[in-house]
Amino acid sequence: MAIYKFVLFNKTNLFDMRISAILVIFLLVYSCTNPLLPDQVKSDLDSIVISRIPDQREGICTYSIEMLKGKRLVLRGETNIETVRDALVNYLDKVGFMVSDSLKILPDISEIEKTWGLVSISVCNIKSEPSYSSELVSQAVMGTPVKLLKAKGSWLLIQTPDYYIGWTTGSSIVKLKESEIHAWQQSDRLIYTDRSGDIVSENNISEVVSDIVTGAVINLISEKQDYYIVELPDGRRGMIKKTQAGDFKQWCIKINPEPEKMIQYAESFIGYPYLWGGTSTKAFDCSGFVKTLFFTGGIILARDASLQYLHGLPVDITSSFDNLVPGDLLFFGYLNDKGEEKIIHVGMYIGDTEVIHSSGMVKINSLDPDRDNYSSYLGETIKGARRVIGEESQKGIECVANHPWYNNQIISNFQ
Repeated sequence: MAIYKFVLFNKTNLFDMRISAILVIFLLVYSCTNPLLPDQVKSDLDSIVISRIPDQREGICTYSIEMLKGKRLVLRGETNIETVRDALVNYLDKVGFMVSDSLKILPDISEIEKTWGLVSISVCNIKSEPSYSSELVSQAVMGTPVKLLKAKGSWLLIQTPDYYIGWTTGSSIVKLKESEIHAWQQSDRLIYTDRSGDIVSENNISEVVSDIVTGAVINLISEKQDYYIVELPDGRRGMIKKTQAGDFKQWCIKINPEPEKMIQYAESFIGYPYLWGGTSTKAFDCSGFVKTLFFTGGIILARDASLQYLHGLPVDITSSFDNLVPGDLLFFGYLNDKGEEKIIHVGMYIGDTEVIHSSGMVKINSLDPDRDNYSSYLGETIKGARRVIGEESQKGIECVANHPWYNNQIISNFQ
């Protein structure tokens, strides 16, 4: 018996089927006493996964193959994308194996009854591993709908609307059935539009129920003079000022990314501290900062700078910055030993050679060497630019109004 395990992290070339050559290898291998998996089959299986999950920050597939006698094998592991499992099984079948499929599809309803959730605290931390000491990789704000993929002790593996995957504490999430998330999508909801504030008690405005930050989505119960009476995802009730929030559906209909407003909002955070993994108005990392800015314009960007670089319209900056317009994203990084671009930083262009970004703290730097606020780091590491505003809603630059986790029908399109 032979067992082969595969955990994919690096990108490879896309799948290139070579059935006839593989069949020859297969016949040679099975002329031996002990069954072995041909190297070409291993390579093609990896390529199948990579073609469908190019980055494991946004998808899961870990698998192993147990070789049995004859032409039989067992496919084990887990993935959150069913088409990946189907592609692996179909490929192995085509090259002559008899496959016993034991690859688990996440979420496994035999282990997780409720496969949806809502963030129930102002900001939940998302970790790389189910441990308090593990790396903070992202955050999600109150009322964010999430998919629950699996559980480990008191931790939940979740996927956020930007398709990013990580671990959070179960106490940060209210678990929902499919019918319950649909009911939430159809309910009267508010979106919090101020930078930050408090949800106060209905009976005593000096008593705080919870804090709240930009982008939080909460249920509207009723109105009381200058306040909305609201219900949090976990059932707590309180009040917020009407000036701090708006009707979520109407916001979805009307919102568009307006560079001037986004720049004004961005500048209100100057001096705010950098936080690795920070993705809320409490503190940001570089990509969390621009994500928050664009969410105020109704757009869900991909999570990390290297992922954001894959989306939007490329803007030519090879000879000058004249093609840039306010609201464009600028990306920075380096070339590794293989000559590959590694994007590690992002900021938003605000015009006149200047970029607002989170690096140490939120600040504005110029790309012009003659300016007092010139950053040699930015000037020497700039790798490209992408225009998001004006592009169609799609994965990586998805309109909140059209996102099926927030709404079960398309409300509007931004162009």
